[in-house]
Amino acid sequence: MDRDGVINRDRPDYVKHRHEFTFYPDALEALRWVHARGVGVIVVSNQSALHRGLMPWDAFFDLHDHMVREIGAFGGRIDAAFYCPHRPEEGCSCRKPAPGMILAAAAICGLSLAETPFVGDKLTDVAAAENAGCPPVLLRRTEDAVEAPRHVPVYNTFFDAVRGLFDTAGVGNGAAR
Repeated sequence: MDRDGVINRDRPDYVKHRHEFTFYPDALEALRWVHARGVGVIVVSNQSALHRGLMPWDAFFDLHDHMVREIGAFGGRIDAAFYCPHRPEEGCSCRKPAPGMILAAAAICGLSLAETPFVGDKLTDVAAAENAGCPPVLLRRTEDAVEAPRHVPVYNTFFDAVRGLFDTAGVGNGAAR
């Protein structure tokens, strides 16, 4: 899953410090719900504020630790996190929509990508999922949801998405369009 826009509210000026990090209430509930069902959660997120010089590494790690602690206190869990610090013009293979972080997560965590949905809030998340071979899931947090391809399930909240992913009919059942 992506971080900014899925777990917390994104900002046009980047989430650079702990005091700028605001959880979506449905995200905390969703993370508790999946943890109670024994499902692992891996965060895969672009964080170019680091290489843009807008965020020092110590603030980044403080924010990440804060997020993990708060999710744990609510009954959820983050099992692993992969972050790309690069700016788009750096041309790395990890920055979404490139699949590098997702492929690394699969290799390290032993995931079958075809059976591992990737939840995001932007079309770059959809493209990263598809580039890696994951089923994409999009949240209606940005205008990107309007432009989502028809085969991509779109949900109003993260909690709706995780419940939809657990439906017996599979990914996309109950998706709001």
